[in-house]
Amino acid sequence: MDISIPYYEDMSRISNSNIGWFLNNGPSYLHKKLTGVIPDETGPQLEKGTMIHEFILQPEEFSKDYLVIPRGVKSPASDKQESFCKSLINTVEIEPIKALLSAYKANYSIVGKSEGKMLVEATEMANNLKEYIELIKEGKKLITSNALKKCVDSLESIQNHKFASTLLNNENWTEFHEFHINWEYNGLKCKSLLDCVKFDYRRKICQLIDLKTTVKLWHFEDSMKTYDYLRQLCFYKMALMWYLKNECNEDVTEWNFEYYIIAIDSTSTSEIRVFEFTEEQVTSRKDTIENALEHIKWHTENNLWEHSLEYYKGNGCESIDL
Repeated sequence: MDISIPYYEDMSRISNSNIGWFLNNGPSYLHKKLTGVIPDETGPQLEKGTMIHEFILQPEEFSKDYLVIPRGVKSPASDKQESFCKSLINTVEIEPIKALLSAYKANYSIVGKSEGKMLVEATEMANNLKEYIELIKEGKKLITSNALKKCVDSLESIQNHKFASTLLNNENWTEFHEFHINWEYNGLKCKSLLDCVKFDYRRKICQLIDLKTTVKLWHFEDSMKTYDYLRQLCFYKMALMWYLKNECNEDVTEWNFEYYIIAIDSTSTSEIRVFEFTEEQVTSRKDTIENALEHIKWHTENNLWEHSLEYYKGNGCESIDL
């Protein structure tokens, strides 16, 4: 299995997220995402989830990727100031004045402002955030002490939970975190990145464990429906079955799978809940996945993305399930 291309950089393979884009927004949208016409989503909640995931599952990577802002260092007061700092660091301008103006113009309205006025504001901002800018140059993501505390509290909640604490314990298991599988379905290249997977080769048991940060901890069923987490678990199971068969030479019919989601409150409480899912619940999404993959395969092979498969194969009218 070749995983030399990093998961998020490999746009030649189909992921569970790609299936979601296809089902919810159609083939044209999926094609624009795969070709970079529509950029990936970013935002504070996504960044917070990524941070907590890495702290819990890859603590050694967390220390490489994140740096707590030292006390006394001024931080950007807005997203625009944050973006200004990054623009200033990444500028191609050699002259300091041009660099300041370029970073300012990239992030702020310049209507009615002279270059002198812009330069004054940019210089003042750069001076106020000088220490912060120097920290960014180290290449790490800067977080506050409160953000670090959130990570620590989330991990402690897992360690103090009578079941979650055993799930992330690799005793007697072969365990992997951020487990990257490149696999195939009927000739279509796919990819999966699993939060945590555990194998017991003696008993033929595989545990699939996914971490989710949520603002709906006590209404998690809403998130299950909104993001179709059952489809994600089913897609991951298909990847694991391919892996066991093709990489481990295992008879997958002998294996049993267990499915868990550890839901972490992303607000101030850091409370957690653990949910277990049955084989029937997970496999209920298999037909949806297989149908989507067959359609995506057709669109890929024929390089036709503007309409649905039914449109191209019929007279232009499409049916709908009610």
